[in-house]
Amino acid sequence: MILLASVALGINVLNLVIWLTNTLTMRRLSPTSEIGQRVNVLLPCRNEALRIVPTLAALRNQESLQDWHLYLLDDRSEDDTFSLITEESSNMDNATVLSGEPLNSEWIGKSFALHQLLTKSRGSEFTVLMDADVTLSKAAIAQSISTLVRSKLDYLSIYPRQIARSWSEFLLQPLLQWTWLTTLLLRPSERSSRPSTTVANGQFMVIRTAALADIGGFSSVKNFVLDDIALARALKHAGHRGTVINGAQIIQCRMYVNFQQLSAGYRKSLWSAFGSPTTAGFVAALFLWAYIVPLPMALLGSGKNSALAISALVIAIGIRVTTAITTRSPIVSALFHPLAIAIFIYLLAASWIDRFRGNLSWSGRSLSGAQ
Repeated sequence: MILLASVALGINVLNLVIWLTNTLTMRRLSPTSEIGQRVNVLLPCRNEALRIVPTLAALRNQESLQDWHLYLLDDRSEDDTFSLITEESSNMDNATVLSGEPLNSEWIGKSFALHQLLTKSRGSEFTVLMDADVTLSKAAIAQSISTLVRSKLDYLSIYPRQIARSWSEFLLQPLLQWTWLTTLLLRPSERSSRPSTTVANGQFMVIRTAALADIGGFSSVKNFVLDDIALARALKHAGHRGTVINGAQIIQCRMYVNFQQLSAGYRKSLWSAFGSPTTAGFVAALFLWAYIVPLPMALLGSGKNSALAISALVIAIGIRVTTAITTRSPIVSALFHPLAIAIFIYLLAASWIDRFRGNLSWSGRSLSGAQ
């Protein structure tokens, strides 16, 4: 039992070292400067009638962009998305609304939508990718591009603040930022092309258009469920550099509104995050050992065993609290870290079961052939 507690403590100490290193060295948003180069913003929409209006309102108010154009694509929505994006963008002289083509069987829906947008957009220096559930501060795009230029990078994934209102969002969504802050040294990863050193979030990305063209646009990620990570990996494999940045102060996003949506979202993609069932099983066992097992050991154990388990929990929850502060996530959520990890492990297992059964789908479309 002491060995179990010692290993759990060791894992959490390693997390702490990585977290401290990233806190001290990770790139941060630069001050906003006026952007004179051409900028294209690509925004695919499928069944987004309930949340697209605030997204477009925020886009209309963007500042410090001298020459930018918004391209919206209705990806054959089954609700009022097309009429809403047409109406809401009608008073923007720099917006183009496109109707999506029937989905090509070789592609995943979002990648195909982005491919159509990129193909039909004008030439530009920078390309911004964003989701329909993202809202921006007035200088979000300009500040992100300013950061990209000053960092001398080819792409940046600006991680939004994750809005959490339901219990499942409250527990699970803060894990997104915590994961990359505690498992990957961000600055060294910029120079590495290894797939395991890549992190990205497609909710908001800024890319040099030349780098995007260099990898053949979105054809390089046409059938990847985690298209954002696949895109970042393709860019890095081609010699382009980039990283993830905490953008909680300028961007926010609410991905899901209840556990049903959250479960469907996690289950359709978690299997792809770890490459194989073996790796996924190892990660699940590691998480179980480091973040769940110490709780009963701390409550029921005694002596050195209990002290080691309590130390592991204190470090884990302490990291979660400080991460919540910097990413503007619910701080109280950190106290339920073991429960959040337990639900995460359940969703990871369910994702692989769905994969084996061929039950993967998203937005009414099958993902049976996805990578």
